[in-house]
Amino acid sequence: MGIIKKILNYQKDDSLIRDGIILFTATMIGNFAAYLFHFGMGRFLGPAEYGVLGAILSLLYLLLVPFNVIQTTISKFVAKFKAQNEENKIKYLFYKALRRLLIVGIIGLIIFLILSPWISEFLKINKKNIMMLSIIVPFVLLLPINRGVLQGFQKFKALGVNLIIEALTKLAIGFLLVLMGFGLRGAVIGIILSYIIPFLSSLILLRKEYSKKEENIEEKTIYKYSIPVLITLLSLTAFYSIDVMLVKHYFDEISAGQYAAMAILGRIVFFASLAISMVMFPKVAEMDAQKKPNAHILKKALALVAIVSTGITTTYFLIPNIVVQLLFGKEYLIITNYIAPFALLMSFFSLTYLLALYNLSVNRTSFIYILLSFNIIEITSIVLFHNTLKQVLTFLGITMGLMFITILAYTLIKNARALNNNTSIQ
Repeated sequence: MGIIKKILNYQKDDSLIRDGIILFTATMIGNFAAYLFHFGMGRFLGPAEYGVLGAILSLLYLLLVPFNVIQTTISKFVAKFKAQNEENKIKYLFYKALRRLLIVGIIGLIIFLILSPWISEFLKINKKNIMMLSIIVPFVLLLPINRGVLQGFQKFKALGVNLIIEALTKLAIGFLLVLMGFGLRGAVIGIILSYIIPFLSSLILLRKEYSKKEENIEEKTIYKYSIPVLITLLSLTAFYSIDVMLVKHYFDEISAGQYAAMAILGRIVFFASLAISMVMFPKVAEMDAQKKPNAHILKKALALVAIVSTGITTTYFLIPNIVVQLLFGKEYLIITNYIAPFALLMSFFSLTYLLALYNLSVNRTSFIYILLSFNIIEITSIVLFHNTLKQVLTFLGITMGLMFITILAYTLIKNARALNNNTSIQ
């Protein structure tokens, strides 16, 4: 513990660690509920139907790219306006975003319904399940507005509560409907309601913002910033969703279900450390708006992510059989040799994700070309080399490791130049 404190240069009033613990605790509760959902579905549905659910969730991850873009963009500008004491602009941003994205969400729902036959054919999934998922589209665009405001204001307790509500809704309703005999369809309904209910509850958390006056803002600045955020998060999301969909396309149902279970266990590393990235982002954005040095925040955040990732990966190396049998059951024991390597590659991804958000928070965008290049490498390697799940995993691991090294070098070089110039890199 003393070594960790020394590495982090810990102080009792350290807001990154304090807020990180708050949001980490909330997200771990939410993640625990979310993974209970996955593990329960893996047992109740069996490998074949769970493989279908895994493909649906991977599709949802792509739908969540706009979600993360909106939350990240809103958070960035809320933090900026907060730092500059322009909180009246936040109300204008809040209401404008709600009105516009409601319209976009309805249009998106219609487009999703039109594309449903093609999606169901490619993923080999019943069209009705895909069409049902379309209901989620408007709320994927509305919920992140509220969460972005909470994140930008650094109200991490309220944000954490909302994340827990999402996970518990999916767990309770999904389990109930599956046990009542609705099967896969019941799980999908639970997922849909897990976005609708948190959206309604988050409006209550933001009721204090309704009483403030509105002040117009320059919207072009927001749109301009949102484009690189969109590309970045689309690229990052592709890294942990495209592989599941390609495996579902190339392999049989049982193998696809096993890979989906393997991916879920590996992603625990990412989702367990995600709170650190979420806390770091508005803090660095606020410091950047105030022209304050912020590299020390990045170093501390990287150390925290590394500690969390190492703990989970080590557990997978030491007791893989216990982990798989406890969480998924005997039917999935074949994946025990793969979960630790998967956790290791997701550790590299988690560190890359943190570095990407850091660069966005200080208005850097050229790193996007690095991410897109590795997207192409990932997809090409799986398309060309998919004889076995081990082969897919090997090439995925090499891709993640090289990507992290490249993004880290980019960030260190940019920070060194910023320090030498004593200016913020734009």
